[in-house]
Amino acid sequence: MKRLVYLISPNRINQGFYSNLDKVLSFKNVKFFQLRLKKINKKKLIHISKKIKKITARHKVKFIINDYFVLASKIKADGCHM
Repeated sequence: MKRLVYLISPNRINQGFYSNLDKVLSFKNVKFFQLRLKKINKKKLIHISKKIKKITARHKVKFIINDYFVLASKIKADGCHM
């Protein structure tokens, strides 16, 4: 049986997060990544989302954004968790 991993972001994203995410996704066992950030300004959230979208797309991982339907639609995320 093939295992499916649903990965959820930490509460804070630092610069090292992007390279770590790229490394983790390169193992090809994560199928979904959910960006779950609370209490963050919209401009910063958009910037983070765009960077993560590039990484998840490169690894063919579905990108889910938590709570922000308009943002998910705007950056063409694969879904939104409500």
